[in-house]
Amino acid sequence: MKPLKASRVGIILMLGLLVLFLVAIGCGKGSEQTGNGDAGEEIVVTDGLGRKITLSKPAERVLTTYGIATHMVFALGAQDNLVGYDTPSKNNAFFNALMPEFANLPTPGSPGETNIEEVIALNPDLILVAGRNKELVDNLEQKGLTVFGVVAEDLDQLKDSMINLGKALGREETAQEFVNYYENTLQKVKERTENLAKEDRPKVYLVGPMGLLSTCSKDMYQHHLIKLAGGRNAASELEGGWVEVSPEHIIEWNPDLIFVVQYTADTTPESIMKDERLQGVKAVMNKQVFWFPSNINPWDYPSPQAVLGLYWVASKVQPDLFDDIDMQAEADQFFKKFYGKTYTELGGTLD
Repeated sequence: MKPLKASRVGIILMLGLLVLFLVAIGCGKGSEQTGNGDAGEEIVVTDGLGRKITLSKPAERVLTTYGIATHMVFALGAQDNLVGYDTPSKNNAFFNALMPEFANLPTPGSPGETNIEEVIALNPDLILVAGRNKELVDNLEQKGLTVFGVVAEDLDQLKDSMINLGKALGREETAQEFVNYYENTLQKVKERTENLAKEDRPKVYLVGPMGLLSTCSKDMYQHHLIKLAGGRNAASELEGGWVEVSPEHIIEWNPDLIFVVQYTADTTPESIMKDERLQGVKAVMNKQVFWFPSNINPWDYPSPQAVLGLYWVASKVQPDLFDDIDMQAEADQFFKKFYGKTYTELGGTLD
């Protein structure tokens, strides 16, 4: 009988250990949104420069030196992972409203100037930088840091950046929710505008950051917004990012509408309407000169909120095709879904 008892004890011990093991696994899963497969599995993402980046786990200490990337982090709900961010975003009321401690975080630089020593001292798991700044990407990688180059200058690049950052930050579910909303919006707009003849596409002049005589060329996200929304970018023949033009260019192009970005220098719709040089331009004659929303954050940026910018442009250039779009309601819904507060609650207006 003794051997039998020993056998039973052994079996009981084995079952007990098995239960403890299963409980440990269950407790270890937690409630965080990762969606990155089994524990210990490497995460491989592709940045905007086409580079493969490998992480051992979702990044927990994230640093950005690029405002667009900071917007993406917030839209993914990963702002609590930030250990530092781009200097220009420090006084951003939107970021500070969503994250009260935001203003107290370090600001080691911007796309044009970054303090690499301060970046290293913050010990980030992942650094998000402007992909166009290849020199900074290389310098940081030479220091042994993991760098993601953010590029979002066309419709697909914005989507791809959100998908890959979602995976890198363990926020794949939120990233997919954004992509679904984004793709549905693009498809709805495309279905209504893709068959428009050239003569039915109003010409749009977009006033850029340096004032009246700067505008977006054909290799910028803003150009693609205007085109998809059913308009024509007045400067579509130019390239090179933000470009400088002359008053004669604007007069020759004779745009039907003029949009002024929120972050422009010394130019307002009112100043354009009073500009004696432009009194013969159709947009001025017909009072079709507007601020490009929004007062919280620019919707023309290649950031997640650009999806609202697309709807707004469409409602201006093709009002008859988009008269069913309630922009305030659409903005409230988007902000509530991705930021936890409505656009109205945050003080957002469309003026």
